[in-house]
Amino acid sequence: MDDGSKTFLNVVLSVLAPVLILDHCSIEGPKLWEVGTTWAMVIALALPIGCGVYSLMDKGKVEVLTLFGLMGTILTGVVTLYATTGEGEAIRPDAPWWYAAKEALIALLLAGAMLVKSRGKASMLRVFIYTDSVFDVPGIEADVASNAKEQEYDSLLQRVNRIMAASFIFSAAANFALALYFLLPVLQLPAAEQGLAYNYAVSSMTWWGYITIAAPLLITMVCLIRYLFRSLQSLTGRSSEHIFAAGVAKAGKH
Repeated sequence: MDDGSKTFLNVVLSVLAPVLILDHCSIEGPKLWEVGTTWAMVIALALPIGCGVYSLMDKGKVEVLTLFGLMGTILTGVVTLYATTGEGEAIRPDAPWWYAAKEALIALLLAGAMLVKSRGKASMLRVFIYTDSVFDVPGIEADVASNAKEQEYDSLLQRVNRIMAASFIFSAAANFALALYFLLPVLQLPAAEQGLAYNYAVSSMTWWGYITIAAPLLITMVCLIRYLFRSLQSLTGRSSEHIFAAGVAKAGKH
């Protein structure tokens, strides 16, 4: 299986399948897939965890994004377990706030990592935007050094890094607000209906999170790549096809 197929399968199993499971399997009924709120949540969480573990085993190393994804999924399970083990059938009254905090935490950790690891090959910018698979980083840095533009180069990367960190901070705030928007109304329902409504709320958060948060974040990253591309052209004097890595440049010609 090539990398493109693996990525598509990972999206299906980590994003689409869990949402569909929470939407259609959370009720208890005679149909085989109607397994109830608890098992629906367990299965929905098991899929992205399984994908993350497989990715770790397949690549033989812990990638930052995979690690953060696994952390987020595990925390979802922990918060859900806490939320649904209160008295009776109702979820705990403080569960929406814990879930909202969990939703904000991952984005805040990413923002913190961007600010702490902001220089060199270990910088988080090299994970998200300025990657060797997209840009010809060694060649660019050699040209920067030969042009004595190291200071301007470092300032550029720091500027892009801070913008990226700010976008994660915005994402954290948006995630927090979105979680409360969907989960607080669950507390107003009768106790017997709250478990099912909780699963539906988590499913809705996933869909809306990709529409209102992930999409703007992706647009920000694309804009930053364009800005970085043009600025690197100015610093190095390279043509557009020599800014990108060989594979990217070759694909752009077709």
